[in-house]
Amino acid sequence: MSDLVSMETESLLPGSGTFTLERIQGQLQEDTFHHNPDIPDRDRSSPAPFICESLRYSFINGRHRYYTKEQQLALREQLCHDLVLATANPDGHCSRLDHLLSQILVCNLQPDDEADKISCRASQLLTRLPARPLPLPNESIPYNPDYLSACSQQSDPSDPDLLWYDLKVTSFVSVNVIRTALLSVIYRGSAPGMLHEFLDTVANLLTTASTLSSLEQSQSVRQRWFIVRAFLWTCWQRCNMIYFNAILGRHLKMGYNDHHGSSFILDGMEISPDLSIQEMSRNQASRHKPRYMCGWAFELLRSDPISIGLDFRRFFSRYSITFGAMPGRCIEGHPEASCLGDDPDRCQRFKGMRIQNQSAHDIGCDGTCERLFWDEVSYRSVSGARAVNLGDSDSCTSLLYRSASPTTLAISHVWSHGQGGRPERGPLEQGHGLNRCLHRRYVSIARLLGCDSYWMDTPCIPEDHRLRREAIEKINEVFEHSKVTLVCDKDLMAIDASHLTMEVRELILATVLVCDWNVRAWTFLEAFRGRSNVHILCDNDIVVSLKETVEVVYEEGAVDIALSLLSAPHLLPSQLTRKFQNRPMSPFINGFLSVETAGSLLSHRAASRPGDDIVIWSLLLHDDVYNDAEAFWRSREGYTLSTAFLVSSAPRLLKIKGLTWAPASPTAQITQQKPDGPQTRLLAYDGAESEVGQIQRDGFLARWLMYDFTGSCIGARMLSSLLKVDVDPEHPSHHGNLQAVRHRYLRGFCWGVLLRPPASHQFRDDTASHRSDARRVLVVVCATNNRLEWPWDKDNFIRWRWRGVYEWDRAEPLPVFTRTEDILIV
Repeated sequence: MSDLVSMETESLLPGSGTFTLERIQGQLQEDTFHHNPDIPDRDRSSPAPFICESLRYSFINGRHRYYTKEQQLALREQLCHDLVLATANPDGHCSRLDHLLSQILVCNLQPDDEADKISCRASQLLTRLPARPLPLPNESIPYNPDYLSACSQQSDPSDPDLLWYDLKVTSFVSVNVIRTALLSVIYRGSAPGMLHEFLDTVANLLTTASTLSSLEQSQSVRQRWFIVRAFLWTCWQRCNMIYFNAILGRHLKMGYNDHHGSSFILDGMEISPDLSIQEMSRNQASRHKPRYMCGWAFELLRSDPISIGLDFRRFFSRYSITFGAMPGRCIEGHPEASCLGDDPDRCQRFKGMRIQNQSAHDIGCDGTCERLFWDEVSYRSVSGARAVNLGDSDSCTSLLYRSASPTTLAISHVWSHGQGGRPERGPLEQGHGLNRCLHRRYVSIARLLGCDSYWMDTPCIPEDHRLRREAIEKINEVFEHSKVTLVCDKDLMAIDASHLTMEVRELILATVLVCDWNVRAWTFLEAFRGRSNVHILCDNDIVVSLKETVEVVYEEGAVDIALSLLSAPHLLPSQLTRKFQNRPMSPFINGFLSVETAGSLLSHRAASRPGDDIVIWSLLLHDDVYNDAEAFWRSREGYTLSTAFLVSSAPRLLKIKGLTWAPASPTAQITQQKPDGPQTRLLAYDGAESEVGQIQRDGFLARWLMYDFTGSCIGARMLSSLLKVDVDPEHPSHHGNLQAVRHRYLRGFCWGVLLRPPASHQFRDDTASHRSDARRVLVVVCATNNRLEWPWDKDNFIRWRWRGVYEWDRAEPLPVFTRTEDILIV
């Protein structure tokens, strides 16, 4: 087992069975575009550097001709059969597979530096990848020595895990992986746009190969299909990591920008027959995740679009440096395990934990230090955002205040970790006040970082309703303009950062993504507003710059760990300013988020107080604070909204006219499709690839893919015929699902529609799939009792009421959905 663990966490190294610097140099020379010297400079044009189009369209007589979907599938099947033929003779099979797959790309690279420097940087990038990709499910792995590496042909054929790591194709670095590394080095932040089509093509090839292999009867041929699938999977996973690493580099250079959300949209795939990549990711995580790691916190990371197919083995390995031997703390009385990650209500890190305010003390304190309370006169004498004045931390008798400023230290912490409380004087058992040792700690850190004050919710947000509202309205200002944002979490504070090795920096990044602090709504807001200079508080009050840590790991560390930061935009440094205040339709320019991105990021993150989730959502969009959902959505009238964002189990304003479609909270609720079925949360995502609709006073107007059918009312079909309502045909193969929809959503309604968000990109599939799992089929259910068309109604829209989101049972086929004109959901 130790040999297996070692192989799982190794880095990719140069060698005869992987790649060499000479291969990279030769590939760069072969793929470099050279202008014809006989053509004058003014007449020269340069071809695209990276083209992957031979399986999508042809180029005849100077014109592109797109293949139909059937033709594209036939081309993919033909290539897959050619790849299988290339494995008939095990001798040299890697080279033959590589030659065939390399032909789907045409490269015209134009280096901007010396060839040797570019080749060395590409080589260094490859060495930061895992040595081998995640194993495909153990099936039909051929125990033929000629398919295995020469140094490992003594592997036990009964151990499929070890056999996977011995396959030549899982070590070999293909030409297209080398090309991807060169493209990333030469074009940096522009590379993702060129790589997107190639990655989707390889994903579609893998799905096709998985389907064809399932039809094969011969065991020996099935084993050869496995070699082909392993080759394609290895290529895709390595190129996928390089792709997202380039996106991370762009964000680090330019500042986080959620306008580029479509960069994260890659095609899903079936890596094995009837096994999606999301299901594989879920299965792999359950095998390797340390017991101390919170299941819900990890699920937040694993289900993010950037994590599709991401290799978490080294992520878990680094996390285990500090936490590998620690018992789980998600479920009291069960230290051997963490929560399952399916529901935060079942994790005591979120619900049911015994919380004692001001139970935390600084290192060296015996727990008996006195409690400091606010000086109310001092607090009320300061206008605007208040911060704690440093003063003399040993002799002060109460907390004094001053205006928060660009020299304030803003502290973001987890209330349940023992630093919570309120500044007013009150019973000690209620945790009012602030332990002197904690005040002393933050005074010391503030001075170390060159600050003259500190802000923390415990001493700076009183219980008084008016003062609390004033303080909350200033949170954006405090964190955005603070000199440093300091993150305090008990797991991060357990890390020994006295020697900042690469392993320790990677440990910090892994921990910050799955710690309690990262899955709270308030701390998300605080970090997002203060992300220009975030620091982490580690063991012995050592403070580490997150920006520096991210940059070091991005440049020199494990690629698979660094790129996981893309799931946490609040941790990516910002270089944006407020100079574009007159651009309300482009919130990212002003350092804010779109309503869809903010809502999807809060979908996992609940707030402890009722109503706070709407406050936080509004503060992520702008500086205006809204305390209730109706006011929040009324303020959005005239704005657009992605249709796919609405496909979640978030609660709705079902009783508010014109807003039955609108989420009453960004937080997804537990839903259960059948009385005996599993409970689940349908999380929102930003819907970047879907069509947008417009929020109007009387409802949400958008185009959808629609299936129109009768509801549960007796006589609905007769009424449809009488009113000449043209409903869609109902096939017996849809009966089970449609009856379930009628029973749950359409009682008392004559008509219903199923809606799916249409994709905005004209060359993609018609439907924008749910990105957390491409195999999941979710439909919106709406209903109405009025299909009359009145001549004086100039818009003549049927007014549909939102009823809910239904997960279609895939045992039955979907009915035919047709693209509609605008539909009004009221």
